[in-house]
Amino acid sequence: MVPFLISLLFVFLLGACVGSFLNVVVWRLPRGESLIKPPSHCPKCNTHLAWYDNVPIFGWIVLKGKCRYCKASISARYPIVEAITALIFAGYYSITFGLNQGMIGTQSMSGNPAIFVRDWPIFFLYMWLLSALLASSLIDAELFIIEPSVVWLTGILGILFHCFINSPDMPGTLSTITHSTAAFSLGGGIGWFISGILWYLGKLPVSFVKGEPILEAQRADFEREIRDARKRGENIPPLPPVYTSRQIRMEVLKEALFLTPGILLGFACLWLTAPGRPLDGFWQKMMHNTALRGLLGSLFGGMIGGLTIWIARILGTLGFGRVAMGRGDADLMFAVGAVLGASASVYIFFAAPFFGILTALYLFFRRKQIEIPYGPYLSMATAAVIIFYRAIDSYFNPGLSAFTILLQKIGLC
Repeated sequence: MVPFLISLLFVFLLGACVGSFLNVVVWRLPRGESLIKPPSHCPKCNTHLAWYDNVPIFGWIVLKGKCRYCKASISARYPIVEAITALIFAGYYSITFGLNQGMIGTQSMSGNPAIFVRDWPIFFLYMWLLSALLASSLIDAELFIIEPSVVWLTGILGILFHCFINSPDMPGTLSTITHSTAAFSLGGGIGWFISGILWYLGKLPVSFVKGEPILEAQRADFEREIRDARKRGENIPPLPPVYTSRQIRMEVLKEALFLTPGILLGFACLWLTAPGRPLDGFWQKMMHNTALRGLLGSLFGGMIGGLTIWIARILGTLGFGRVAMGRGDADLMFAVGAVLGASASVYIFFAAPFFGILTALYLFFRRKQIEIPYGPYLSMATAAVIIFYRAIDSYFNPGLSAFTILLQKIGLC
């Protein structure tokens, strides 16, 4: 018990330090500022803060929420984010190593150092994911944007992790991917890489070149910016683009065109590597490589995670004639899928609306706004699914297995 409590305290303090860095990310990244320079300083008097003023949580308490030098108020969000991150780290550590509950695929036992050595890599990968989601959610809640650098870095880290730090018996492994699923993942990855190259070269049309239509939730802020600019005698900010419903539908069809090569190549590889098909023997040999299986398992998870949101965005936009979901949410779910895998991504996609429905109903009946940032609710669903994955998967797995058998009978799996 004593070693566990010492480890728990260490993890709590580590989480608080990570939360302090997340505050920097949330403030500076959307404003295009460096995360390194200048050092921490008061935004009002620009005085560099001493290290003892930067101690997570306690620094704010000692200063009573005010700058030591100019006495300007310091937002309570800083210690709150630090405390939340610390509690996330400590809570998931307790679940994994203290309560024998385990997270995705884990079978941890407290008091066994060998088990901790086996489990710590996936534990810290999940903490990276949750930290990135917390930062993305805070930015999304304030500005209605998902910072692509945060989620793409997380997605790439997830793919590299499952490729190089992987074994079939490791907790959270994605190397147990089936041969057919791995083939689809390879084809899809190649197809979307080709789409990315064509998009970069200007051979594929880009949707919403002038920017997406302004959201109702952003309209008040934009109108306030115009009023403030007029009062100061400054140039009025450029007006947001205006689209008709037909134009919005045509724009989102360009995104469907971007996805098409990946889907087609995915099914082509799946067919070519099926039993009795031309590449069957070659693919059987390739699947003995654990690193390749882990890479393709992570890539498939990212593809499924991103596709669930992107397809919902396309279909919703075509149906309603207005942008249904942000494309940044697809980037966020790509990162989630690359870390947690395909099945967890699907569960998160269906769980997220339950976290957001109360807020949506409140805003609807108060007639305040129609849109809500979806990133925070995807993040909440992710945090819940990581904890309850075993129970969720055991409940839904029979249905997923039946669906897989159906695909095998019609020759697609």
